[in-house]
Amino acid sequence: MLLSSPALAEVPRMPSVSAVPPSGQLPLSSAKRQGTEYSDLAHYGYVEEEYYLQGTAPAITAAGKSLLEAPYTTRILVRKPADPARFNGTVVIEPFSWFGERAAGWILTRDYLLRRGYAYVGYTLNINKPEVDPKFIAATPEDTAAQIAQYGRIVNFDFMRRFDYARYAPLASYYDPQRFQRGDGPDPFVPQSQGIGAQLALLLKSDEAHGPLAGLKVERVYVDSWAVTAQVWMDYLDQGRHQQWRMPDGRPLIDAYMTGRMAYGEVGGEVLRVPRQMPGDVPFVTVYSQSELMHDVLEGIALPADSDQPRLRYFEVTGMPHLRLADLGTEHTEQVAADIGKGDDPQCRTLSDEPVQLVVAALLDGMDRWVREGTPMPKAPRVLRNGKTVVRDPATGNMQGGVRPPWVQVPSATYLTDQESGCGLIYDTKVPYSAQRLRQRYGSFSQYQQAFDNAKRASVEQGYLLPEDAAGLRPTAAPEDF
Repeated sequence: MLLSSPALAEVPRMPSVSAVPPSGQLPLSSAKRQGTEYSDLAHYGYVEEEYYLQGTAPAITAAGKSLLEAPYTTRILVRKPADPARFNGTVVIEPFSWFGERAAGWILTRDYLLRRGYAYVGYTLNINKPEVDPKFIAATPEDTAAQIAQYGRIVNFDFMRRFDYARYAPLASYYDPQRFQRGDGPDPFVPQSQGIGAQLALLLKSDEAHGPLAGLKVERVYVDSWAVTAQVWMDYLDQGRHQQWRMPDGRPLIDAYMTGRMAYGEVGGEVLRVPRQMPGDVPFVTVYSQSELMHDVLEGIALPADSDQPRLRYFEVTGMPHLRLADLGTEHTEQVAADIGKGDDPQCRTLSDEPVQLVVAALLDGMDRWVREGTPMPKAPRVLRNGKTVVRDPATGNMQGGVRPPWVQVPSATYLTDQESGCGLIYDTKVPYSAQRLRQRYGSFSQYQQAFDNAKRASVEQGYLLPEDAAGLRPTAAPEDF
């Protein structure tokens, strides 16, 4: 790892913003629309606004070479306290996923962000539909066709324009699959992604009089990027953009990076776990679900050790699925066991759907305190490995090691990954314990509940659950399960 110096840093171009004219309906990914991204913004004293973000940004290859500068027009969705006194000085930015413009980070942290006074800015990284879409290049033509049939209608600017043409017809960014490759095929990521992210951070942190956060004094910008778009930020760090692009006074554009549910290199290119040009002045935090950690186990990829200088953390969260029903984007659906003829398979019937957003909120809070107070985040043990398999507790059936939420410390089910169960689902599943097994393990529901309460206290002490969230966390099993 290289802790590169920002001595030769440069200031990115300043983009421009303009309000998106009303179209008669709510923006795509709006928190005001009923669905997985809904929040009662008015209850928390928040407003939501949508803007066009326009500028000129470099088009960069996966290998880090800037080929040209090109104009772009994208959109940002802003949520901020209506009263500037409620603002805590930090704005979280997140690129929307290319599947249904999903704001995975918002879904996982919204309650925490709203009650703590953060501002949030989601932004679009997308392209016009190419003749051959690299997002759907699979091992066989049949697999490619199946992916297109499943997801083809919820990707690219085509999806956004079909959803609301009046709003999203102006959006445009540069893309050329012949000149931009990742691994053995066309790069599925927008070549201007890194420049757009840097320019957005510059805009937000510059307190522009006509900017989207005018009247709020922004002191910090955090990246919170989940699923496939996390790769954008690994590239950004690995290619040294953190050191290259700075504020005019030399401060970093980004004050902390959190990425999750993405095994870097999985969509082609190099397999990295630590950026080669690791920043020396801000944290880099990665959160793995059971699926991501199983990917690395099966591939024999070792995770780096945590360190305080550079500020690096990896968290493998047991009992955390790759995807929940609550995580789906607009018009996004996924098959369940009954859809593929496995409804009778006990390993496939029950989705793993625990409140993992509580763990993510605690981790984001820990990263925030690391930045503001200098208090290091906890160092979690890795999930135990035995070669290319994980070690599971024979008594509970669950993975050993890692971050262990209360529902894993005091389990009422065995939490599986699709790599192990073979269910053929994007969701992970669990096998609930029988009533007999619950009684044998805990005696009664009241004893189980007491053990669960003790586990909540342990998670709070470890830094993986916030006290205000622990109060509302209920045991996973119910009295009738006993």
